[in-house]
Amino acid sequence: LTPMKIRILGCGGSFGSPLAWEKNGNIDINNPKNFRTRSSILIKINHQNLLIDTSPDLRIQLYQAKCTKIDAVLFTHQHSDHTAGLPDMRSMSLINKSIIPAYIPKEINESMINNYKFIFQGVKDYDPFMKAHILEDSFKIDDTEIKTFKHNHGSIDVQTYRINNFAYSTDLKNFYKNDIDKLKNLDLWIVGLLRYDPHPSHAGFEQILDYINYLKPKKTLFTHMTALLDYKELLSNCPQNVEPAYDGMEIQI
Repeated sequence: LTPMKIRILGCGGSFGSPLAWEKNGNIDINNPKNFRTRSSILIKINHQNLLIDTSPDLRIQLYQAKCTKIDAVLFTHQHSDHTAGLPDMRSMSLINKSIIPAYIPKEINESMINNYKFIFQGVKDYDPFMKAHILEDSFKIDDTEIKTFKHNHGSIDVQTYRINNFAYSTDLKNFYKNDIDKLKNLDLWIVGLLRYDPHPSHAGFEQILDYINYLKPKKTLFTHMTALLDYKELLSNCPQNVEPAYDGMEIQI
């Protein structure tokens, strides 16, 4: 399989972690791994940089990753903590003189274009710098094959993405039908864990562990964590080969 490097740009929930100044939840603020920007990942494969989601913290995330080129963006869903950094793609387009493709689930394609008209269609003096593509269940970006399916996130759906033996499932409440079986034989699964107890649109710790026990990925990382989850404490509660991610973490598979 083609080697790939995955960088955790951010692994925080919609507010990031801590919540605000002196609003620390349960985290130890002396541990830098508890400072989490909003969730987004960068995948390097086949000499390409693929971005999943455009977090509101994207500019600083890409700066810290020393990244000046994005070849494509894949969106999981439309919530603003996953899309609001989209205007930061303008600098990537400018640096590389490129129109960046965005792969968008069909049901949100129209509203994404309407919300970011200047990005996809251009407005007055501004030329468009991204092109929207409606997501298909299986597609290729040059030599990289990508598979995707929907999982439940409360009142909406979110895309799980799989590339080779890597998969990303943020904002997960439940899987539909037998879709979980599409995640067998993974070397790495990055999965959302908002907090220990269940939430109306997020699975709790025990449910995610049930999924992990069923799938048995070689390694599992938690993302999309609130300030209710302290890195060290969560790690101590995790079984072998399961751990919380942290901003800036890089994994090669």
